[in-house]
Amino acid sequence: MKDESVTYFERSLFVVFVAILFFIVGFVVGHFVAPKKSIPVDNKTIDSLTQVNDSIKIKVEKLDSIKDAKIIEVSTLDNDSTLKLFYELVSE
Repeated sequence: MKDESVTYFERSLFVVFVAILFFIVGFVVGHFVAPKKSIPVDNKTIDSLTQVNDSIKIKVEKLDSIKDAKIIEVSTLDNDSTLKLFYELVSE
C-alpha cells in the first residue's frame, strides 16, 4: 500500500514556487504597466546654474590664491611679528 499523501517538503516546495512565480509576474506587470516618470528639463535653468557654478569656481580660486599668499606671508614672519599677529587676531 502506497501512501499518496503529499509530504511537508512537497507542500513547502510548492508554496515557494508559487511565491517566486507571483513575484516574477508582479515585477513584469509593474515594470511594463507602471507609468514612466520623466523629469522635465528646462535649458534656461541649466544654463543659469552653469553660470552660477562657474562664478562660484572663480571666487573660490581667488580665495585660494589669497589664502596661499597669506600662508607665505605668515610663514616668513619672525618671532616678534608672529607674536604681534597673534595678539591682533586675539583682540578681534
